[in-house]
Parts: sequence; structure tokens; C-alpha cells
Amino acid sequence: MSNVLNLVAPSFIGISYLSQALEMKGLLETFGAKFDLPDNFEENEDTFLELLPQLIHQFPLYFTRCGSDVEVESAFFSLISMIQLLSQVDQIEETSKKLSNAIVADTNKERLLLKSKLLSQQFNCYQPSLSSTYVLLVNVLKLVVETGQLRNCSLDIDQISDWMTKWKSDVQEQRVIYRLLHEAFSAVQQGEKAIQALVRLLKLYSENEGVEAKSDAHICVISHIAHPKIFVMDHLLDLHPIRALDGQLSHELLQIFVNGDLNDYIEFYNNNLDFVEKLAVTHEENLRKMRLLTLASMAQDCSEIEFSQLVEKLNLATEELEPFVIEAIGSGLIKGKINEPEGKISISSTINRTFKEPQWLFIMNKLEMWQKNLVIIQESMRKGHFSVPIGGG
Repeated sequence: MSNVLNLVAPSFIGISYLSQALEMKGLLETFGAKFDLPDNFEENEDTFLELLPQLIHQFPLYFTRCGSDVEVESAFFSLISMIQLLSQVDQIEETSKKLSNAIVADTNKERLLLKSKLLSQQFNCYQPSLSSTYVLLVNVLKLVVETGQLRNCSLDIDQISDWMTKWKSDVQEQRVIYRLLHEAFSAVQQGEKAIQALVRLLKLYSENEGVEAKSDAHICVISHIAHPKIFVMDHLLDLHPIRALDGQLSHELLQIFVNGDLNDYIEFYNNNLDFVEKLAVTHEENLRKMRLLTLASMAQDCSEIEFSQLVEKLNLATEELEPFVIEAIGSGLIKGKINEPEGKISISSTINRTFKEPQWLFIMNKLEMWQKNLVIIQESMRKGHFSVPIGGG
């Protein structure tokens, strides 16, 4: 017997494995199940091995015919205990997959939450290093998508990525997982994680394959635009499925949210009303984000911005400026202070909407300056006096 469980699953205490199987067989027969065993079968290991896959095949009857969730759960863990009795790890893995597949393939919609719970518990029972847990995870995710509930397991994208490395999952298997993760996180209203899973999915497509994922790429673009806390999107432009959208309106809109300003968006909106109105994000929400992004771009070029400039560039009334700037500071887009008496805002820092060669050169220059300052400070300390560092600090 191979121990591949993370925990000991409950079973019928004090009853032999064959007695458990025969007791379950008898109950399932009252539910209408048919079994292929000879009338004069012997109570031995061969009979058990012949009966176990039939019990797994008939197990979904519990969901429609058994009155108690507790009894269904007990029978489920009894099957897991029986599977654990198999002598070879590959037998355990294959039989475990059959049990998981039998549950998820059941078309009856009753007790979906219970099914989801059992599949999650089964997945948690087995060591994640086993390659069969890939199938168990796929089925868990399918039920999360169907139920819109995530109660009995935690989904960590980085951990799942590490598991897929251990499972030696091929590209297609990874795509299945990331697509299901995206759908599962969307179903449970975890939008940011859904977007992370979708980006990982798109990274799995080569230049020649990018066109295959254009629909996913469109969803990815609109999801980024619609998310109220996502402002930097230039990394999307390097993804091959996103590049495959070139020439389409969703790609043009993404370019505006990466590099454009409020006026660019308003012009796009006026030219493509039908397209924008059908998106899963409103025109008003787009205006809000583009005003914030436009302010971030303005703040990159100067340390102070006059209120009059903001009124003109952002198409805001004077009385709307202060709450808008407070929102921009609160969102982390800029750091600064409102100087109301002088009618301006002072900027100390802002995000980079794009991070390309100029930004890397800026960082390199900063690091070189800090390095020179350290040399000056070290030399001053050696001589017993201090010099003013380059740049005043």
C-alpha cells in the first residue's frame, strides 16, 4: 500500500475494505445501480479490485438519491480510503482521477456546492507533487466556475505555477489551468487575480500562435481598462495575442490608455460610440481613469501644476479640482500637496505610465550619482570632514 495522502481520510471504522465495498454496492443497488459481478463471487482482493471502479462509476447516484450530505461525504471518503489501499502509486493516481471525473461529469445540477466541497477535499488529500493532482485541480476549478463559490480551497497563482512545473505540464495543460483560473476568479469576483491569470495565459502564446487567443486578448485589454486600481498597462503591448489585435478598436483603445491623454480618448469615443457603449466598462469610468492618467503624464514633466492648467487639460470645473487631486494622491498615481492659496499643486513624484529606455536611463543616472556620492562621503570621513554630495543629497 502506498501512502500518497496528505491526511487520513475518514472511513467506516472497524470494517474491512471488501465489506465497505459490498456495503456501498448494496446501497447503490437500492438507488438503481447495476453491477457486473458473478453471482458466486469470492470475497477476496480480486473481487475488490473488480468492484472498486464500478463503485466509482455509480457514485454520482448519491447526489440525487441519498438524503443526507453527511452520508454522501462519508461514502466519498470511504472510496478515497479504498483507493489508498491499491498497491501501486500509478493505480492510486488513475483511480483518483476516475472518481474526480465521475463527479464533475455528472450532469445533474443538484448539490453542486457539495460536489465542489468534495472535489476540493479530495485535492487537498493528495500530495501536490503527484501528476494526477493536475486533473483534480482542473475539476475543482470547473466546479468553482459553475458554483461561483470558493469556500473549501485557496487558489494561489504562484503556487499553482510551481505545481505545474513539478507536474511537467505541457503548454496546452498550462493554458487550460490559467484559463480556468481566470474564469474561477471572475466567478468569485476577484477581478485582480482573474487579470493576473489571464496575463499568464497570454504569455504562453508564441508570435505564430498569438492570433489563436485574440478573444482572450480582447478580454484582457478591457479588464485592465475597467479595473479601477490598474493604471500601468504598457506590459500588455509585448504579449503576442495583444499584438494580434493590432488594427482593431480594442488595441487602439489600449494604446490610448498606455500613452494617450483625455483628449485622445474623447476623440476615440466620439468616433466609436457603439463600440465603447458595448464594453464592460462605462464611458464615465473611462473618463475618470483617463483624467487620472493625464494628470500622471502632466506631473512627469514638472514639479508644479497650475489649477488653470488642470481645468483646461482635464475638462473639470474649478470646484471639482480639489476632490479630483485628492483622489489622484489617494490612488498612488502622484505624491504631492495642494497649494490652494497659490492655485497650484506641488508634485514630489508620479508613476511612469510606460517603462522603456528613458526610464531605465533615468534610474541608471540616479544610481551612478548615488555611487559618486558614496565615494565622496567615504573620502570625507577618511579625512575627517564632509563635502556636500553631488546634487545636494
